[in-house]
Amino acid sequence: MATHLIAWQESIDQATLGRITTVQDDVLTPDGTDRFLVPDEYRYMRWMFASGPSLTRATINAPSLAVQRSNLNIAPRQDGGNSLALTAPQVMIPVRPIELTPTESIEAQTAEGGAGATQQNVVVALSTADLPPMPDGQIRAVRATATVAAVTAFTWAAVTMTLESSLEPGRYSLVQFLPSSAGCIACRALPQGGGFRPGMPGLVGTETTAMDFDPSVYNQLGWYDMLEFTHITVPQFQFFTASADTAFTIYLYVIRTGDL
Repeated sequence: MATHLIAWQESIDQATLGRITTVQDDVLTPDGTDRFLVPDEYRYMRWMFASGPSLTRATINAPSLAVQRSNLNIAPRQDGGNSLALTAPQVMIPVRPIELTPTESIEAQTAEGGAGATQQNVVVALSTADLPPMPDGQIRAVRATATVAAVTAFTWAAVTMTLESSLEPGRYSLVQFLPSSAGCIACRALPQGGGFRPGMPGLVGTETTAMDFDPSVYNQLGWYDMLEFTHITVPQFQFFTASADTAFTIYLYVIRTGDL
């Protein structure tokens, strides 16, 4: 998998930096309600973003960063809404992944300037030191959709997607995906059997609106061997949304790697 997407969120009134609550994660070990323990292999922060309608600051804090006097201020950040802009999405991509210390606690802190409590979100992609390259072979684009009962906003909500076209029998590697829904903030793939969950920032709006976006940032975040599956074990996806969405679309980019 090589990456794992984690998130924090809270609607809170805080004009100065303060912790916000973790989004429940079935893979990482929580440390209270606002921290995760850093996993051993997945200890690098590869990219991150912060969003909220009145967000003024956002940081990632960990003891190893504090020792270096370098708690991470997230910039750019989205201060006009919960979802990223379709043009120039506000994702911070360090030139080099930022290394953390295994088993230390990691937290997100935010500040906002709204009149009362406002929603604040932070998403971080943890990774291994190096991402596995895409396997050889032709890249195939597959559209997948789902219509479900309304999901719970600001959680990792599992959605089973239906492929528009059946895949040729065989083994596949997922190398990129573009998730969208009315309130999509982020999305991560859920491998069969569990494990770390690679993800991408969300594209907000109906499919027609969401797919009219600037691809430059997304091209920097994907195009590696995210996970392997077969034509009969297509992964579920977990959406992190700002609204109780019912309709979802994902463009999947896959490479067939062999027979079963």
